[in-house]
Amino acid sequence: MNKSFLIMVDAYSKWIDIHVMNSTTSEATIAKLEQTFATHGLCDLIISDNGAAFTSKEFADYVKSNGIEHRTSAPWHPASNGCAERAVQSFKEGMKKIKEGTVQEKLNRFLFNYRITPQTTTGLAPSELLMKRKLKSRLDLVFPNIEKRVQERQQKQKHYHDKKSVNRQINVGQGVFARNFAIGSKIKWIRGEVIKQSGPLSFHIKLQDGRVIRRHIDHIRVRNFDCTNNENEEKCDNDSDLFEPEITIPISTPETEQPQIEKPSNMTEQMEPRYPKRIRKEPSHLKDFVLK
Repeated sequence: MNKSFLIMVDAYSKWIDIHVMNSTTSEATIAKLEQTFATHGLCDLIISDNGAAFTSKEFADYVKSNGIEHRTSAPWHPASNGCAERAVQSFKEGMKKIKEGTVQEKLNRFLFNYRITPQTTTGLAPSELLMKRKLKSRLDLVFPNIEKRVQERQQKQKHYHDKKSVNRQINVGQGVFARNFAIGSKIKWIRGEVIKQSGPLSFHIKLQDGRVIRRHIDHIRVRNFDCTNNENEEKCDNDSDLFEPEITIPISTPETEQPQIEKPSNMTEQMEPRYPKRIRKEPSHLKDFVLK
């Protein structure tokens, strides 16, 4: 492999950028640095070897004009820049394992595999530390994304629900009939006014006697006519004894007396046993004995 490469590694994330170099001059090196800086921004510190491209006046002027500190490792002592030397070693070992393709194709495959592989030092892949996310690879096809699957199924359920649902809109201050769930009451619907929307489909309704109940939109009917014309309401005498006892937000004043809620008379009656009473019979072999 008779090619020259410029290898750059981020000391924090261990992210590697590698460029194929046709020339090792300062001008060519600066051009590749600008290509990397265009993606990741300027760095604070560059540590390099003592090559001619890094010790020239042109390179010194470039880093100075961009506010970058430049340091060189000790001569004939590569270990003083161990992070870069380890990146060079990983690059050489990785390129030897890739047999097919051009130099650029091999380089692209090596960089992709390296950037998604967790590092022993950090415990995370370089892409996660640098980009705060994982890069998608073919391994992700083996382990499907559960969150994405759930979102797709929820969207599908919503699509079929919206096809059959009716668009209903109820506004605050609108007169409505609310479903009456009081036990023993013959009144199916009671009049009120919407005073608050507590959820997407939940409303607080103030009744004529001052009480406030909460109902789902399925249990609300818009009131566009007088109570006497409502066929579903059998009585319009505001008999509070037949109203349900559920009150979510009591609204009362000293002048307004709250209706007394009494227990239906049928609830005071003794309830029949759930199971039939067992008939006890003495065993025949004890008939000659007196049991106490």
